[in-house]
Amino acid sequence: MSDILIDNKNLYNFEVNFIKYFSFITKFTVILFIVGFFQSKPTYIIQINFIVKVILALFLIYRFNSYRKHKIEFTELDRKVCYSAGIYIIVISFVDLINHYTDYIRSNIVLPFTEPIIQRFKNSLKNLNL
Repeated sequence: MSDILIDNKNLYNFEVNFIKYFSFITKFTVILFIVGFFQSKPTYIIQINFIVKVILALFLIYRFNSYRKHKIEFTELDRKVCYSAGIYIIVISFVDLINHYTDYIRSNIVLPFTEPIIQRFKNSLKNLNL
């Protein structure tokens, strides 16, 4: 029995690249919000949680359902998707706490370390414009 998600090499390569880039962008964005690069709270993360959960759930249901007649081969893509699903479940579980405590984390933990760096960066940009 063929598996369209694995046997079609173009689709398989797209899935691998999508997982790689989406994972990087998501982790990078969460770090930028916590550090305080963006001034608004990460409410959009809450909005895209539903889409991420549905995509991961559909992939996992399709690949690992118990109604398959033939045994599947666990691929590198399956490993990456399972790892990403675990990471997203943890992030999604704590996103409310992160959202609630973002101001506290920024003002008491992150800003004392990052404020001098941000000020130097802003000053160097002002000096370049002169």
